[in-house]
Amino acid sequence: MPELEEIFHPRSVAVVGASAETLGYISAISEGKLGDRLFLVNPRYGEFMGRKCYPSLLDVPQPVDYVIVGTPARVVPDVIRDCVEKGVKAVHIYSSGFSETGEEGARLEREIAELARGKLRIIGPNGMGVYCPESGLFFINGQPHESGPVGFVSQSGTFAIYSTAAGELGEVRFSKVVSYGNAADLDAPDFVRYLAGDPRTRLLLVYVEGTRRGRELFEALKEAASRKPVLILKGGMTPEGARAASSHTGSLAGSQRIWEAVFRQARLIPVGSFEEMMDAARAFLLCPPPRGRGVSMASVSGGVSVVETDACVEMGLQVPTFGEETLQKLRGMLPAAGTSLKNPLDVWPAFVSGALPGVLETALSDDGIHGMVLEVQMGAYYRDLVMTEEYLEELAEKCRELQLRFGKPVLISNPPELDWGFAHRVRRIFKKHGLPVYGSVRRAARALYHLHRIFLRYGEEVFPLGGLGPQRYLYKPSPL
Repeated sequence: MPELEEIFHPRSVAVVGASAETLGYISAISEGKLGDRLFLVNPRYGEFMGRKCYPSLLDVPQPVDYVIVGTPARVVPDVIRDCVEKGVKAVHIYSSGFSETGEEGARLEREIAELARGKLRIIGPNGMGVYCPESGLFFINGQPHESGPVGFVSQSGTFAIYSTAAGELGEVRFSKVVSYGNAADLDAPDFVRYLAGDPRTRLLLVYVEGTRRGRELFEALKEAASRKPVLILKGGMTPEGARAASSHTGSLAGSQRIWEAVFRQARLIPVGSFEEMMDAARAFLLCPPPRGRGVSMASVSGGVSVVETDACVEMGLQVPTFGEETLQKLRGMLPAAGTSLKNPLDVWPAFVSGALPGVLETALSDDGIHGMVLEVQMGAYYRDLVMTEEYLEELAEKCRELQLRFGKPVLISNPPELDWGFAHRVRRIFKKHGLPVYGSVRRAARALYHLHRIFLRYGEEVFPLGGLGPQRYLYKPSPL
């Protein structure tokens, strides 16, 4: 859709309603490549944040492609009229107070949609709009200026913000993110169809609560999934969730049975939470695909191993026994006392003795193993004594080397609630070496499961890392 290309790559931007309410947009866009083509509009100010403020959009002396509206809802129809007269191509209405609030808000939403029909496109209202680092569109400060291969279509503004946050999710970089809110005009089908054809987007994430254009959304999702992996999170699957969706974005959520049929027929990959979606995205970017369901777990806790083995099997993975040759090698590395040589591996002595790199190499060399989850954790005494910065650097480097050599994903688990400072150090070091870190074995295993589903459907060529070694490593996360 060429018109959406113009939305994601505008030549100029205006913020109508420049104030504390829209400060995030103004500050963030000012810092990027659109900074000198950003215009502010508010009749109450002659200047805002050191920039000239125009009394009306019509007073801006240059053409404007994209307008962000942060005025009270009752004023928005007048702003749309000015946008039509100015020749604006697209309007993002950040303001709330429309169909999510009741009948009067819905009437106002219909009015602005009618004013814009055939003249310009509307994103929103009640959404965060567009994030496109390549063109310089941002909606909060601190969003990365580097592009990546993930696209995200989100009905939720909060999820759109969280997805690009530089904290725990910092390994993922995005081509484009759009938060479309109430969808008075442009809706999920439009953005899904656009990102399906976007060559910069290799993985598509979708969060949807409901839509007025169900058949179109199904066709758009089906088309997108025929080209690239699509992970979808559906809000409002229960009656209680559907009620919440109606009050959030004024959406009709639809029945759970219908949406489950959509997932199957469009060949989507459903996820159960936003956290699960982002976990899978990180693994997709940083790991080669698991070519089978066999996973090896290496943990310092027998109890964790037992419980998480059950979880792996329940979600569709396998925790197979090692072959005899593998077991024989492991017996030569580890003492029998205090250690489980079976899969999962209970290997706390290996952390202390220095045998861990060899143990991991041996486990990954087993033909029945297609991926590994390593829990990097110890009691407080051993954490301080053994797991020094140097030790973790060497372990991370070894894990990265093994992942590339065997072409099998290695995912790291570290429960942060045991020691937040240590967890941050683990994440920082392993991220630097290009490995994803998760807050639990279960989260890592579920990400591995989604990787295998993607591999079965699309093959290894769809993965940025592929399965052919470091020459295929097309995506590099930014440092912390």
